[in-house]
Amino acid sequence: MKTRQRKPILRRILQWLLPLGISGIVIWLVLREIEFSRLIDSFSQIGWQTVLLASIGFFVSYLFRVFCWYTLLNRKVTFKDAFFVMGTGYLLNNIFPFRLGEIGRALLLDDPEGQSGWEVLSSVIVERVFDIFLAAVFFISTLPRILNAEYDQTLIVIVLVVAAAGMVFLYLLARFEQKIAAWFTRWGERSDFVKTWLTPKVSQLLKGLSVLKHPGLFLLAFSSLAVSWFIAFGENFIIFQRLYPEPSFWWMIFVLSASAFGAAIPSAPASLGIFEGVMVAAFALLSVDAELAFAHALIIHALAFVYTNIIGLIGLRLRGQALVGLYRRAIHRKPDMQPSE
Repeated sequence: MKTRQRKPILRRILQWLLPLGISGIVIWLVLREIEFSRLIDSFSQIGWQTVLLASIGFFVSYLFRVFCWYTLLNRKVTFKDAFFVMGTGYLLNNIFPFRLGEIGRALLLDDPEGQSGWEVLSSVIVERVFDIFLAAVFFISTLPRILNAEYDQTLIVIVLVVAAAGMVFLYLLARFEQKIAAWFTRWGERSDFVKTWLTPKVSQLLKGLSVLKHPGLFLLAFSSLAVSWFIAFGENFIIFQRLYPEPSFWWMIFVLSASAFGAAIPSAPASLGIFEGVMVAAFALLSVDAELAFAHALIIHALAFVYTNIIGLIGLRLRGQALVGLYRRAIHRKPDMQPSE
């Protein structure tokens, strides 16, 4: 019994230490190249007017991102709920590891009398696929400017094809929802587990993809997220032009899309260290000094961290939830997200 109890504890410790260790290594590698006197000088170039403009850019970008998710939810919740619940999801990701924010969003909007948590989760998955696809497009569109003309395009094509395949796969799931649900129902006749647990969950997940069957809603959600990205590029440009003389706008497209891929690497909460490390590496390809790149990354990351945490805390209060309680529900998937009747 003692051996069995030690294994889960050891596994949990390793689950925490691995991402923290990765972040720690990246931070150490970045700080090795930093002259702190130059870093402080870089911060001194950012005035409150610049922070204010960048903050406005952040909130406008956030509003368009919320509108994308609100559309994917088929407007079954209020825009206010989508606004604060998304912030709560980011809050969970900022404070705890394992990227539990997506599950937290589903738990908060799980409604026995309305849409289930599984429907909400499917909308979050679609939003994330949209995000990855856009990041891939933006990254690939700027990469030829970074690399020589004779670079091998195979990897770039593979990344774009995989991202597009994810979009097509989700559309096909939505398009053939009834056939897939019928297949699971027939399978459930031979398995109680499939009938009582798997089939209802799959049915609700597929139901949450129904918005993809409507071209108007699909384009509205996708274009809203694309606009959010471009405003985020503008936010980055506002900050960086105070640090570097006459930067090119496409630099922000390259750096921010590269950072989005870096955020997928296991790391400490809020992608601490990884975000800064990837951004410094991306700027290095543009011959930007590490001190300027690190200062920019810290400011952008701090703005997102502070504002999403404030929105998330307000969202928790409005829904009568406690942060630790929501974390425990997300980590244990309890109470279970039940399908609607």
